Amino acid sequence: MRNKEPPSTMAEKRKPSARLQAYGLQGETRERVKEVGRILLPHLDEVLADFYEEIAHTPDWDAFFPSQALRDHARKKQKQHWVLMLTSDFSQQYFDSAEKIGLVHHRIGLPISFYTAAYARVGLALQGVIMNEVRRKSFFRRQDPTPLMDTLSRVLMLDTELANSAFFAAQAEQYENRLNELSRNFEDEISRVTEVLSSSMTRLDDAADGMNSEISRARQGTDTLSDNASRIATSAQSVASAIEQLSASITSITQDVTNAATASANAMEEAEASSEQLESLQSAAKEIDEVVNMIAQIAKQTNLLAVNATVEATRAGDAGKGFAVVAFEIKALAERIGQATTSINDRIKRIQSETNMMSTRISGISDSVERVRSFSDSIRVSVTEQTQAARHISQHADSTASSTSEIAQMIRDVSHRVERSGDTSRTLKDAVGTVSDETGTLSQRVRAFLNALRAA
Repeated sequence: MRNKEPPSTMAEKRKPSARLQAYGLQGETRERVKEVGRILLPHLDEVLADFYEEIAHTPDWDAFFPSQALRDHARKKQKQHWVLMLTSDFSQQYFDSAEKIGLVHHRIGLPISFYTAAYARVGLALQGVIMNEVRRKSFFRRQDPTPLMDTLSRVLMLDTELANSAFFAAQAEQYENRLNELSRNFEDEISRVTEVLSSSMTRLDDAADGMNSEISRARQGTDTLSDNASRIATSAQSVASAIEQLSASITSITQDVTNAATASANAMEEAEASSEQLESLQSAAKEIDEVVNMIAQIAKQTNLLAVNATVEATRAGDAGKGFAVVAFEIKALAERIGQATTSINDRIKRIQSETNMMSTRISGISDSVERVRSFSDSIRVSVTEQTQAARHISQHADSTASSTSEIAQMIRDVSHRVERSGDTSRTLKDAVGTVSDETGTLSQRVRAFLNALRAA
């Protein structure tokens, strides 16, 4: 902000040597001021009394001097000032007095136009006094009133300029102080807002980085799970082929079989799409968690089926040895799937933890996806031990094949959701970066605006 000199230094700039030269009040003209004073001083009370009487009856002017006491006080001060103006030879005391008048006018809100018009009226009255005095003296000796009129005009113009300059300086200082206050308040508020935005953007950026890391780990887990599911599918196909060979060798005892009831269904209710990408991310994470839990349940069931197949193969004797090997491999793969789902579940929990950190920006969470499927087998023993074992192995092989198909589909869903989560996280990070950049730009522009405002 530009440094304004206080009113106390204004008088230094209004030294007689500068102002008097500007108005031509030097030499003979300056000496003539004393003559003008000798003529006017005896008439000042009368001139000022008439002037303040006019003020009392002039609309708008009377509001500044509503009582006789105020008018008398103003008249007294005005006379004191004019005595200094006409008799002090333009001393520093006179300049200080003129400045004080301008400051008082600013304090009471007196318009410049009123003050200038008042001086025009009073000046005319003072000129009339000079003319009358010159005419009276001219009866004895002829005198030209022009030099006296000229000197009076110069003095009144100087006095008006000094008071108005002080008025304008006080007005400018008041405006500048107000402008400084507004600028400080505005700058403080902008600084507070930018600090809050910057802090929020930092936290969001850290959260996005954390989600990216967890999504990367989850993607690796789904790749491992996909490989294990492929191996289970291969093993299930091997079991199915072995069952076909066994069924061909025991076709004579395949009667009186009660078909086993198997149920393998996948019910998935997609959560209502959210307009907020973060809501989509959190919903996807929960769906992934449910999917992984389902996979874990299927893996457990597959393990149980493998155990049952091993028992049945043992009962079948030599004819079931090949199936025992396949059942053992299925059991091992099921355990590996369980381990993989546990690892993925841990990573998903971390993803959910990261997304929950941003719950203030998420308006709600869609209903969790429910998947319920029970596998119930009720087989009626009505055939020989070998026939019963073959039937059981066939059922378990079909169930395993169905389970692996579901696992493969679920893994694809998991991969797609993880990919969408990654896209959402990257979009969020980009948005955070954009907001952070714009916050910095806003702060720079506000500072530039305030600097320009201060320099104005």
